Amino acid sequence: MRRALPWVLAIIFLVGFVASFTELQRMRTRFGEVSQHRFHDHAAVREFMIRAALTGATAPIVVLGDSITEMAPLPRQLCGRPVINAGVGGQTIRDAKQLAPRLLEDQGAFLLVLAVGANDAGSPTAQRDFADLIDTVKPLSTRPLVAIAVAADGATNQAIEVAAVARNIRFIDPHLPSGAKMSDGIHFTAAAYKAWVPALEAAISAECTM
Repeated sequence: MRRALPWVLAIIFLVGFVASFTELQRMRTRFGEVSQHRFHDHAAVREFMIRAALTGATAPIVVLGDSITEMAPLPRQLCGRPVINAGVGGQTIRDAKQLAPRLLEDQGAFLLVLAVGANDAGSPTAQRDFADLIDTVKPLSTRPLVAIAVAADGATNQAIEVAAVARNIRFIDPHLPSGAKMSDGIHFTAAAYKAWVPALEAAISAECTM
């Protein structure tokens, strides 16, 4: 038994070494994928899904936003036109400025809604960034743009409103009920969406009929 013990220990150590080496190789491969951006992150997957939804959608109403929009129970149609949820979790105003032309440069939208700003809370450039976003995407929308508040802080929403009003863009700031935010203070509860979505629908309908 004593003679066999060294062999047993050697086998255990060998198995452990092989397992560790295999895991190391797996992690190195994963690191290579990350560094070369070969993996699919959330934004890439969402862009793919939005493009798929846009395919075959004639003159759609597109709601460009962040996670607030992505999680919103938007209607499938408004004004007899398809509604495309183009929300991407984590998206900033500057990100939206880059994304919108990629999505809509070939077909445009009947009406484009801007629902970004939740990830720009506290940004000193939010007003300028939103103005730049409006200037970039305005040619992509047949109807006048609509902007709606999503930021958790009033200062950011106000900055966005100033930029929108300066460019004659309809800005909506729904009155959300108390306790409308989740524990992170950013994302909406179901009760919040019951106020936010109808306000958005009303603003879109108003622009459709003008």
